[in-house]
Amino acid sequence: MAEKAEVVVVTGLEQTIKALRQWDKTALRRFNKVINDNLSKAEGDARRIIDFVGNRYSATPMRGWKATYGPSKPSTTTRGGAGWPPWVPANIKKGIKKSRAQGRVRADYTTSAGSLVNKSAAGAIFEVAGRESSGKGKRGQQFVRNLEQWGKASRLIWRIVDRDRDRIVEDVIKAQRQANELLQKRFNEAGR
Repeated sequence: MAEKAEVVVVTGLEQTIKALRQWDKTALRRFNKVINDNLSKAEGDARRIIDFVGNRYSATPMRGWKATYGPSKPSTTTRGGAGWPPWVPANIKKGIKKSRAQGRVRADYTTSAGSLVNKSAAGAIFEVAGRESSGKGKRGQQFVRNLEQWGKASRLIWRIVDRDRDRIVEDVIKAQRQANELLQKRFNEAGR
C-alpha cells in the first residue's frame, strides 16, 4: 500500500489574495503569476511524461491496452459499465490540466492555491493503479506489476509534484512574503 502524501500548508494565502485584490491589483497579478507559472511548468512536465510511455509492441503502457476507440462492446463490469478506456496520448495530455478553482474547504479549513488534475480515464488509471491496493485478483495484480515498470503509483502528475514540491512551496512562500510586505507598506501609507 502506498504511503499518504505529505501535505504542505501555507497559511494566509486567502487573506493575502483578498487584501491584494483590495489594495494593489498589480501586486495581485505578480503573486498570481508565480502560482500560475509553477502550475504551467508542472502541467507541461507531466504531459511530457506521456511521450515516453510505450512498450516494444505499441505506444501504450503495456501490450493489450487498446490505442484507439473501437466498436467493441464495453464490459458491464469494467469501470461501472464504461468499459476500458483506450490509450490515446493526445487525449491523455489534454486531460492533464492546471486548476486555480477553490475546492471544498477541508476539515482543517484549508483550500488549495492551485492544483493539477487528470481528467482522462486512461491517464488516471495509469497514474494511480496500485496506490490503494496491489490489485484485485490475479489479473489485477498482474496489471499493477506491469504498470510498475513506469514506477510506483503516482506516475504522472504526482511524480512531478513530488519532484518539484520544495521549489514550488518556496516560490509561493517567497511571493506571499513579498506581497505581505507590500501590503504592510500600503497599510502604513494609508495610516492603518
